[in-house]
This record gives sequence, structure tokens and C-alpha cells, in this order.
Amino acid sequence: MKSLDTALFRYINDGLAGDFMDWFMATATSPHSWTAPVLVLCAAMVAVDRKRGIIAIVVALAAVGIGDAFSGQLLKPFFGRIRPCNALQDVHLLVGCTQSFSFPSNHAVNSFAIAGAIGYIFRSLLWILLPVGVTVAISRIAVGVHYPSDVVTGGVFGFGLGWGLAAVSIKLLPSAFTRTSGKKQAVFLDRDGCVNVEDNHIRDITQFRLYPDSIESIRKLNKAGFLVVIITNQSGVARGYMTEELVNEVHQLLLKWCHDAGVRIDDIRYCPHHPDGAVDRYSIKCGCRKPEPGMLLDAAEKLGIDLTRSYVVGDKISDIKLGPATGAKAALVRTGFGAGEEVKIQRGEANPPNHIADGIGQAVDWILEDSRLPR
Repeated sequence: MKSLDTALFRYINDGLAGDFMDWFMATATSPHSWTAPVLVLCAAMVAVDRKRGIIAIVVALAAVGIGDAFSGQLLKPFFGRIRPCNALQDVHLLVGCTQSFSFPSNHAVNSFAIAGAIGYIFRSLLWILLPVGVTVAISRIAVGVHYPSDVVTGGVFGFGLGWGLAAVSIKLLPSAFTRTSGKKQAVFLDRDGCVNVEDNHIRDITQFRLYPDSIESIRKLNKAGFLVVIITNQSGVARGYMTEELVNEVHQLLLKWCHDAGVRIDDIRYCPHHPDGAVDRYSIKCGCRKPEPGMLLDAAEKLGIDLTRSYVVGDKISDIKLGPATGAKAALVRTGFGAGEEVKIQRGEANPPNHIADGIGQAVDWILEDSRLPR
């Protein structure tokens, strides 16, 4: 490894020789050179998203502190190696071979820890911070302080540390990572076949049964700061299968179960219409029956929802069509009629949704992950 490190020293440093590169590498390797850009970056993150910006800064500082401790105190005794300065005398090193040993570079650890921590939370910044980390890493080789392999070791360790701490912070503080604006984010859930078991229209309240992970999925959305709105076509009313009173009774039961479990549904909307119904007053072509967006638009106006930052989940193509119609993202679940609808999508009979999940639980997990990414 030492002979390879020595060869890399020669290749990198002889290639970087020159007055400008000497100045650039000396500047890049000094922490003071990065103070102003880092402060500007911190201010910009906080200005764009106050909560996420502050958390990104705290996580980055924690990663730098832990990285310094590991590289300087723990890794150094185990991985520090005597450097063959005699073999490096003719290599262009800005500070010469002044140290008797090399160890995983704390500069590389810190620069890549910052890239990992901030890049995980603000993905668009990752591709800016990674080249900065590479520049700092190369500068440590140029000034002659660390073996190239130790710089690489420090960079990999630092990036993994920052990335991991940021991932943990998202798990611990999920509500801080939902996008903030003047309006709220919401998840619109279809009812039959998504929240509760599809049973060919709920004609008796004893048919109403939730999927095992429905309550916990709603809890996750509550915890993450999403509004939860149920939107359901109940054409059985128009067809004469049930009354609106039964529909409302079912919804009251759903709200009771949620209340007893400590979870919240913010609104429930249903459409009782069908153009070919058997009950005259419900037999109309309306703007609320999915895939028409009427229920979403009404809920958005009432609750102050930003549809472009929201999600629709359902088991029918009529559900996922609401995504393109309103600017929301859509997920199809394979429960209920979903598996059959997926086949239609594969045959090209309908446009695919943003995501296809086995059930509400997987759909919500995807939403929580997707909502943390730049849109």
C-alpha cells in the first residue's frame, strides 16, 4: 500500500505543480478559506426552509464533531503509518514531508461529513458539496500531509457518518421534513379497497372492516404533519344499494375507531352520484365523482391545502387520475381492485401512477420518503 501511495503522491502532486495550483491547493486546504461560503450556505438553507435548514446545520456540526474525534483520537492510533519521507523528497509537496506519519484525514472526514449530512436533507446541494469535498481531499494530498489512501478513507468515513446521522434525524423528527409553505400538505385516501376491505359496496355496517395497517398508516401521516382526507365514490346510494344515512354511519364508525386509537382524519368527503343510477335525485353527471377532481378541490379550499405538494392513494384508475388532474402525486394500491387495475396499466390502457404499492402501509412509507425529496 505504501508503494502505491507513494506513486499516487508523485502522480497527483507533479500533475498539480504550478504557481496557480500551489495557491489554489493551499487555499482549499485551509478551513478559514471556507468560512464565508459555509456561512452563506447556512443562511441560504435557513431562508429556503427554516426547520430543515437548522436541522441540517446541527446534523452537519454533529458529524464534524464526531468525525474529528474518530479521525484524530480513535482512527489515528490504529491507522497511523510511518511515511517514507526519503522516498518523497523529490515529490512536489507544498509543505514537504513534515509529519512522521499519516492517518485518515480529518479534513476529508469533515468536508465529506458536511456533504453527507446536508446533501441527505437538501438533495439538490449534494452535487455541489461533493466536488467541494473532493477538492479539499486532493488539497490534503497536494500539501503533503496525508497518504492518498488515508484521504480516501477519511472521505468515505465522513460521508457515511454525515449521511447516517441525517437519516437518523429524519426518523426522529419526521414532521420537520415535510415541505413548508403558506398552505398545507395532505394525503387523500380512497376508502373502499384502500382504507377498508373492499366488499362489493358496504350495504351493512357489519361489512366495514379496516385493513390491519390502516390505523398505523394514518398515524404516520399525522406524525409527519400531513392532513388526512378520505375521498370516496359511493355510487351505491345512486344505485339504491344503501342510503346516505348508512354512508354517514360508516364514516362515524371510522372516526370513532381513529379517535379511540389516537389518530386523526381531518375530513371525509363522498360522492353519492352515478349517471346511470336507479334513484333519480342521485342519477346525475356531477363534478365530484372521481376521476373528476371536485372533492379534492373543495377539500383544498376548505382546509388550505396545496395540491401540488399533496398525494392521492387509491385502488382504482379513477383515483390515480386525480394526480395529473390536480398536480398531486398518486399511488395505486394492489388491495381492493388495485391488482386488476395494475394489469390495465401494464397493457397501456391508463397512464401509470407515481408509485404502486402492495397496500396502504407501503404507500404511506413511500409518501413519507418522497415528501423529503426536492419536488
